[in-house]
Amino acid sequence: MDSVTVPLSTSLDQEQTNQNNTSERDIIAVFSDVDGTLVHYPSDLDLLPIIKGNRILQLPPSATGLRGVISSITLQRCQEIRQEGVALILVSGMRTTTLMKRLPYLPKADAYCSEAGGRIFYPVQSGARSFTPEAYDGADDEALKPFGLSEDLKWKALMSMEDAAGKDGYSGNEILDFKSVQKPVSEREGLLWTFATDLLRRGYILDTDGYSCCFRINEKQQTNSSLFNLLLNGAVSVPSGLSTSTNLGCVDFYPNTSGKKNW
Repeated sequence: MDSVTVPLSTSLDQEQTNQNNTSERDIIAVFSDVDGTLVHYPSDLDLLPIIKGNRILQLPPSATGLRGVISSITLQRCQEIRQEGVALILVSGMRTTTLMKRLPYLPKADAYCSEAGGRIFYPVQSGARSFTPEAYDGADDEALKPFGLSEDLKWKALMSMEDAAGKDGYSGNEILDFKSVQKPVSEREGLLWTFATDLLRRGYILDTDGYSCCFRINEKQQTNSSLFNLLLNGAVSVPSGLSTSTNLGCVDFYPNTSGKKNW
């Protein structure tokens, strides 16, 4: 390839132009975490400031009792992202049951990923189960329209393979029915749950309720702190095919093909 020498000033000007064009034109999607990024957990909800035009919405408590808040300004910014033609994808380690409870309070998105990315849902105009967004300051009509959800079944099939999470975790944990009882972990087939059963035998207390293809070990729930430290220090061997990450004082486990990475 022939080389061309460009004067330094021209090169810098062109680079600045390229950067401007990139920022304006090439961003097609924004992937965002939820907890600690969009949703926050103040120590005292009663001390939250009252600011005109920025009403604070309180989310329903999670399964572990945590109750987060999200501001109208955050919701407005997410709304603006989509209005500019940029896709917004929310990716969280939260259990799917928690996602469903929180949906009315979260920014409307083009895709929702729960269980560390193990389950993917897309909004649809209508569905067997409808979600009605909570009103917030600055919301437009589109942001407040009720919507349904459709799961990415190809992704679900990939997660359901025996060398991943298997199918048993999904039973009783579908979009429409969270009242069914899930199988005990020891009765679930699949690499993920075989490993989970092994950890139970070692004395770990697992958080598996509402999870289909992920499980969590919460430090606060352990009766033996030294066992939890072994996890944090990487002293527990994780089977090939599974990955792990820390998240808000917890250790999450999921198939390699899944995983919300903290880059």
